[in-house]
Amino acid sequence: MSLINIALTGLNANKAALDVTAQNVANVNTPGYSRQQAMMNALGPGNNDRYSAGGGVEVTSIRRVTDQYLVKQTWATNSQASYSSRYLTNMSQLENMLGADGFNLSAGLDTLFAALNDASVKPESLPLRQQIINEAEALSHRFKTLTESLHAQHKDMNDQRGAAIEHANSLIDNIADINRQIVEISGTNGNPAQLLDARDNLIGQLSQVVDIKTTDQPDGSLQVTLASGQPLVLGGEAAQLAAMPDPSDPYLADLNVEFAGQRFSVSGKVGGEIGAITAYQVEAIKPYQDALNDMAASLADAFNNTLSTGKDLNNNPGTPLFTYDPANPSASLDITGLTPEELALSSDGNPGNSDVLKDLISISNQAFSVSGFGNVTLNDAFSSMVGETAIKTRQATSDYKATESLNQQAVAARDNLSAVNSDEEAANLMVFANAYQANMKVISTANQLFDTVLKLF
Repeated sequence: MSLINIALTGLNANKAALDVTAQNVANVNTPGYSRQQAMMNALGPGNNDRYSAGGGVEVTSIRRVTDQYLVKQTWATNSQASYSSRYLTNMSQLENMLGADGFNLSAGLDTLFAALNDASVKPESLPLRQQIINEAEALSHRFKTLTESLHAQHKDMNDQRGAAIEHANSLIDNIADINRQIVEISGTNGNPAQLLDARDNLIGQLSQVVDIKTTDQPDGSLQVTLASGQPLVLGGEAAQLAAMPDPSDPYLADLNVEFAGQRFSVSGKVGGEIGAITAYQVEAIKPYQDALNDMAASLADAFNNTLSTGKDLNNNPGTPLFTYDPANPSASLDITGLTPEELALSSDGNPGNSDVLKDLISISNQAFSVSGFGNVTLNDAFSSMVGETAIKTRQATSDYKATESLNQQAVAARDNLSAVNSDEEAANLMVFANAYQANMKVISTANQLFDTVLKLF
């Protein structure tokens, strides 16, 4: 009977190995699936019989083939690649915006000063004076449309941050729920392989939103924190991310973590998609909004101050050409309702005298203090803005290619170890099927021997 019992253990063990192989083959195309192996161990004899070869074989466990270091590398590179991808997308949009004809302030400045130069030939000409007013209005429109576009992008970044935080909170809840399930199934000696794969997948998605760190716990759960240390998942307990609007700008926000009735302020960079959104707002949109405000105010003040020194065709003191709201100059820049006759291009009221007009033309070469660009002409300020954006976009492209390559390498390293290899599993099927058939042959032989023994009586 021991021969049959040994063969039965072989049947059961190889049947389990075939089941594991079948599971692997079924999930050959499942993203994030970690292949499994049936771990076998020889059974010793049930007594101290020196002539007993043993008791057969048993499956001691189903091993999930994985290396947590490689998995964590994919999470870390996920954050870097996600950050670079989002930042590159944003910078590319900004570069395209600044390069569009309708937003080109340099072109608007050039046409305005060209109209001033044309009028210097015949400063008393009403059509030429009207052209100056028309170009001034066109330039103010360029300022407003560019500023409105930046503002719309600024608001869109805030909306995207809100969506990313909502997605992150959903992932955090799901990770905590799977933590609870893993602890429960591990406590009953079940196989948590599918749950572990699901948890790894969720953490991988979370790492794309923010940079995270994880710590294995003795009960099988995983502790998840932000890179700066604030808790996101502790066992089966989940935190929630929240955006706290900046008092000075409703579209900027600080990130907070709310956990177990406590609120933790997140300091430093958070990485991932949310980090890229904030970095783009702080490093590009806000500085350029400030620069445009400086440029608009400087242009309006320079023109209005110069015109105030002259007299119009009716010998009246000069009046302003531009008007704006000091709280937001570039978005509110506009022209006043003055007529061509009211342009004060002469200091003495003589229609043929164009000394004030020459002063207006000289503004094109005048340096102004523009935030982020120093003392420069208005034309150079915008050109520097365009050039700086191009440089940042090229650098963002390089960063994206580098981080994407690292992420692909990390994923490949994980897959080389954990992903299902169809050829390997096909070979395993043959090995375990042959072993199963061999054990059936042992049972058949044992039956023949038993029948032979019975015929002796």
